[in-house]
Amino acid sequence: MSGPDWLLDAAIMMIERMHRVEHLATDELAEMLAGPEPPLLFDIRTPEEYEKSRIATAVRLDPDTGPDDFAARYASLVGGRDIVFYCSVGQRSSELLDRVESVCRNAGAKSFRNLRGGIFRWYNEGKPVIDAAGLTDEIHGYDPVWGMMVERRR
Repeated sequence: MSGPDWLLDAAIMMIERMHRVEHLATDELAEMLAGPEPPLLFDIRTPEEYEKSRIATAVRLDPDTGPDDFAARYASLVGGRDIVFYCSVGQRSSELLDRVESVCRNAGAKSFRNLRGGIFRWYNEGKPVIDAAGLTDEIHGYDPVWGMMVERRR
């Protein structure tokens, strides 16, 4: 095996072993986003990554956000809702979800999950990403090593 999918699958496996948060498949997120009660979606990447492209409706959260800041800004919005966190492949978003899981639970979130494979898996499967102008085929690779997990669109 070689190529972006193999590398991404290996990264996902390591992330899921290190972080025992609940993970959500990209197809399930796509269904939820198209449904009558879409989830509250948090993008846990840098401003540069977020500006390059993101999943529509995502709110950017700094990867270093702590539970107190998250609670102050978002606790009132998560009650009764499904919450989904994502980053490039799932490492930063899993770490953040580890930190804010109790805030989500205490605020009454229906569910709180990490997007399995992050925006890279979403993008590699041909699902849409946007920038400030609308749909785009661009994605930020984070760095040269992580960027090898992205299958560039032609």
